[in-house]
Amino acid sequence: SGDPLPDGILLWTRVTPTPEAVPGSGTGPATQVTWEVAEDKAFTRITASGSVTATAATDHTVKADVRGLRPQTPYFYRFTAGAAVSPVGRTLTAPGHDASTPGVRFGVVSCANWESGWFSAYRHLAARTDLHAILHLGDYIYEYANGAYPEAKYVVRAPEPKHEILTLADYRTRHGAYKTDADLQALHAAHAIVAIWDDHEFANDAWSGGAENHTPGAEGDWAARAAAAKQAYFEWMPVRTSTAGTVYRRLRFGNLADLHLLDLRTFRSQQVKVGSGAVD
Repeated sequence: SGDPLPDGILLWTRVTPTPEAVPGSGTGPATQVTWEVAEDKAFTRITASGSVTATAATDHTVKADVRGLRPQTPYFYRFTAGAAVSPVGRTLTAPGHDASTPGVRFGVVSCANWESGWFSAYRHLAARTDLHAILHLGDYIYEYANGAYPEAKYVVRAPEPKHEILTLADYRTRHGAYKTDADLQALHAAHAIVAIWDDHEFANDAWSGGAENHTPGAEGDWAARAAAAKQAYFEWMPVRTSTAGTVYRRLRFGNLADLHLLDLRTFRSQQVKVGSGAVD
């Protein structure tokens, strides 16, 4: 789940209707997915329910923006597609906008390079019961080819696809591969995620007109690559799309904290290059 509000939460999942309908394949039939939100893990007190149709157009990802919930309240949720029932997730709504809020506590994470190691930090955060939400400050995925960063001798596990991701299918496949990690699954199931992107959701040192890790011509048009990366991100992440397809938004936690979520890549200028230090 993600983006908690005093009266709502954004639910997310992904279905695989046929064995061939893997992430990035662009195949598979439309599938009806039912969601339920309850006050208890046994789902004897269901608060809200509904259904969404998952299609290949959104890589069979599903989002449900549930409203009408109570502030500062834990809820449990699950999905059903045909005979398949998802594991149960837990989430927590935000305090009321003007509610007296003595404290909030967030888990803060970023820079999760699949090849560099295991996501054990996610597992430890998933086990915490004292967090309002998880803040993911970007680099949820990395775009590199296998062995490019870190170099091959330091790679702990290979990514999918093995090549550098450039197309919509590539970005979808990489997001899907990340979501197979058991510790990341546990984190999403245990806490609401509040996420923004940084550069590696696109390419290293991304800016409005390109990126350090993008070669025009050989790797295609930058605008097309950035658009593909954004589309896959919004499909695969429990975040609400904001103005002009950015991650700009604000979340309030009672009368204590306002979170202003920023997009520091879409509109920025190119990074300065590090030189010798000599003055011209």
